[in-house]
Amino acid sequence: MSSPAPSSSTAEAAGVGAHPASHAGRFRPELHGLRGVAIGLVVLYHVWFDRVSGGVDVFLFLSSFLLVGTFMRRVGAGRPTAPLAYWARTFKRLLPPTTVVALATLAGVYLLLPAERWMTAITDAIGSVLHVQNWVLIRRGVDYYAAEEVGASPFQHFWSLSIQGQVFLLWPLLIGAAVLVARWRRWSVRPVLAVVFTLVLVASFAWSVVSTATHQEIAYFDTAARLWEFAAGSLLGLALPALEERRERSRGRRARPRVSPVRVAAGWAGILGLLSCGLLVDVQGAFPGWIAAWPLTAAALVLWAGATGSRLGVDRLLSSRPAARLGDVSYGLYLVHWPLLTLYLAHAGKARAGLLDGLVLILVSLVLAWLLTRLVDTPIRRWPWAGARAWRGGLVVASCLVLALAPMLGAREHLLGEQREAEARAVADNPGARVLDPGFTVHPDANPDAAPLPSTATVPGDWVVSGTLCSGDLEPRPDVEPKRTSCGIVEGDPEGKVVISVGNSRIEQFTGALIPLAQENGWTLITLWKGGCVYAPDAEVSPDCDAWSAQAREYIERVSPDAVLVHSTFLSPELEETVTPGMETTLPDLTAAGIEVIALRDQPRLAVEPVPCTEEKGAEDPSCASPLPEPLSRERPDAALLAEQPDGVVPLDVNDLICPDGVCSPVIGNVRVSLDRDHLTGTYAASMQDAVAARLEETGFRW
Repeated sequence: MSSPAPSSSTAEAAGVGAHPASHAGRFRPELHGLRGVAIGLVVLYHVWFDRVSGGVDVFLFLSSFLLVGTFMRRVGAGRPTAPLAYWARTFKRLLPPTTVVALATLAGVYLLLPAERWMTAITDAIGSVLHVQNWVLIRRGVDYYAAEEVGASPFQHFWSLSIQGQVFLLWPLLIGAAVLVARWRRWSVRPVLAVVFTLVLVASFAWSVVSTATHQEIAYFDTAARLWEFAAGSLLGLALPALEERRERSRGRRARPRVSPVRVAAGWAGILGLLSCGLLVDVQGAFPGWIAAWPLTAAALVLWAGATGSRLGVDRLLSSRPAARLGDVSYGLYLVHWPLLTLYLAHAGKARAGLLDGLVLILVSLVLAWLLTRLVDTPIRRWPWAGARAWRGGLVVASCLVLALAPMLGAREHLLGEQREAEARAVADNPGARVLDPGFTVHPDANPDAAPLPSTATVPGDWVVSGTLCSGDLEPRPDVEPKRTSCGIVEGDPEGKVVISVGNSRIEQFTGALIPLAQENGWTLITLWKGGCVYAPDAEVSPDCDAWSAQAREYIERVSPDAVLVHSTFLSPELEETVTPGMETTLPDLTAAGIEVIALRDQPRLAVEPVPCTEEKGAEDPSCASPLPEPLSRERPDAALLAEQPDGVVPLDVNDLICPDGVCSPVIGNVRVSLDRDHLTGTYAASMQDAVAARLEETGFRW
């Protein structure tokens, strides 16, 4: 998603007065208008085309252009760089509108979205206010489990504002250090800064190209992969004033400067390049690699063309009243349009806005942006008391953080508190799979009106995270074994036994049933998982999964565990159950190494999304239940293979605990069985521990 650099009013936050200006303080109407056009493109693309315009790159570029101009004027006047004052002034301007929009968006989430979306929204709101939302999204993007949530976050657009805020913190330190070095060595400041920003540009650009090619979903939100865009804007901010001075000197004292056809053409080439970028390039899929130079070059051409003095120049269009007014509200428009769009689409159950409702959304966004600018942005920006001293601006910043974070953290703690309170009574109120035991008796203190666990707000996060990440001797070796972020560990006795569960997210969720058993018996439990990949080291599944399986085998061979848990069958999304590819060699290889194998049959896939259905219709509604997939009611397809194996392979089937009597109910024993169509909840998996322990013992497995 795109994000604007400061609007005309935001320019003050960037330290450039009330309007975008050159080194001499000249107002740049073409820059102001460019911002208005760019934010218009962002909104249009989001609302009607479900695409990204490339405007974010222009905004990052322009914000650093303005920032460098601010500090160069201070340096030129012999004044200190004063980063603390700059930070106070900048965030005094940025945080009040952010606070208002973040709190209003949370209210909209509460009123319009189901409870399972609340906790994620609170986390995103906190990340947005603290200007770290891009890192929140990175963590969620590489988290296979969090990615299961449906619908874009109403706070997703804050990622670029977060990167911008991080650069607003970093750049003054870089500039201040460069100024100190230049003054110490008695060098000119401008060349020193040019060297610094060139180094940043080269390093960041190289990283951006590499990371975009390998992990684009991370690179898109990665601050390091975006720094080169700020560096490019900073270099233009250093070079353009010198070019303009040379242009003015060459013009001399002519009363009417000559119109330059080259600059007129450059201006139009820039604006046309910006308009066409989102249409011709998959911005969201290709950026921020080298192709991001397209919109940056377009913006640079417009700035270089400047005020052409021609009636045919693009600056005439960008200086028009509509473009200027759009530039005035660009910051507010960016803040409000995305939450309005996402909340409306989620509430209406639509994937994209149509012509009419999209037009209404845009008009409402414009009105709200104007109100936000008029009632919040402008008064605080022009508040003489807050602007007179840096500490007063800092007080405004601190006040905004308190006003925003207090209700957010309070709401988060309230939801977690409800979950903790319910968990404290889980033995009595939420027995889960234990109710399937023929000898089960209802606890005398059970509350018949107790809510199911996990709570609606926390069920999206009820993934099994096996203790902490693997470390020490059990930490995977880089590039040879699976990534450390996909290796979880529950540590047991240092001299005790080790069991490894290895496979996709479905087996990782089942591991919730083994964790308490391992803890009870002093075993160390390690979980190696990769979303969408079964453990099949001797088969060709997909290049990505094959590479992971090979790395997982390297890890297992090095650790040499006492037992390994694998899925020996696989139930496809089309509900066809087969033997896991390569299992005919995987099992003998493991047992030959003295490793006992727990061969788990794959779990059901549901026909109905359980959580939304139960929230709408109730847990007892039969339409929220799914039938046990027919292949799982037949004999295991790996039965013959398991029978051929020598001692050391124990079969395990728990599907009657998930779908008793062939019916996959959304709630059993007042515990939610599944968090989506394909995954058990960690809470229900843990409630299966007694039955799983008994079945393992029956097959000869000994802890």
